[in-house]
Amino acid sequence: MSQSQFQKFIQTDAAINPGNSGGPLVDMSGQVIGMNTAIYTQSMGSQGVGFAMPSSIIANVYNMLIGPEHKVVRGSIGISFQASMSSAVGRMYGFKNGVIVSTVTPAGGASKAGIQPGDVIISIDGRSIKDGDDLVADISARKVGTSVKLGYLRDGKQNAANVVIGDRAKTYSDLAGNNDDDDNSPQESDAGQTKLGITVSTIPPAVAQKTGIAKGVIVTTVRPGSFADDINLVKGTIITEINRKAVTDEASYRAVVTSLKSKDDVVFVVHSPFQKGGGNSYVGGTLP
Repeated sequence: MSQSQFQKFIQTDAAINPGNSGGPLVDMSGQVIGMNTAIYTQSMGSQGVGFAMPSSIIANVYNMLIGPEHKVVRGSIGISFQASMSSAVGRMYGFKNGVIVSTVTPAGGASKAGIQPGDVIISIDGRSIKDGDDLVADISARKVGTSVKLGYLRDGKQNAANVVIGDRAKTYSDLAGNNDDDDNSPQESDAGQTKLGITVSTIPPAVAQKTGIAKGVIVTTVRPGSFADDINLVKGTIITEINRKAVTDEASYRAVVTSLKSKDDVVFVVHSPFQKGGGNSYVGGTLP
């Protein structure tokens, strides 16, 4: 979960010169719809693409600042998720719009409501959500202590849960992992090198101890220009699942890879080797 997710702007052709930042953006009726914030320009002048913060966000922030706490408090349900994923992931897991949960904070509202890593959140209070930005924009604007009804998919079945909104500042630290490096030289395996462009090995004991993941395989090499390289599957990544089939060791990895053929969607459940309890990330694409 990125610290800089709250970036929702109105794109405008209005000139934003030095000194205009913070000024009003008005519509044809003269109503304020935003606050001029920045301009992207290659001429270092007023020619370019301008961005303004929507007035609805400004009003919300203003009301929090003049409220009893005099500070901005963002809502959170205590999960992290992958910001962007290949469409192959959605096809493999049976959804078009929604968010796959990567991690769940133990003391967060989602955990208490029974949400688990791998669940796909598809709606908020009956409203379908498009993606992670949609989810964050809705949840972050809600008052801490209120509840929200989340619709989600688990193993293809639709469920619902009432989740209490928490303070994002208090739950964020629980989602931050440990990024200490560790040197390892795992043994290579040739399985999947032809189809995927990677070699893998069993997870070294030091990595297993650091991550808490003992079953799976770790990527030892990635061939430049290969399928794996194209989908950003990098060296050192731990693979625990391919196309919803568990990968516990090199034998199970080879069994899944052997069945793959051209034009198949391939989705990996992966983990960072430097982060304990980092949760699931999903990397996928379509084999050439």
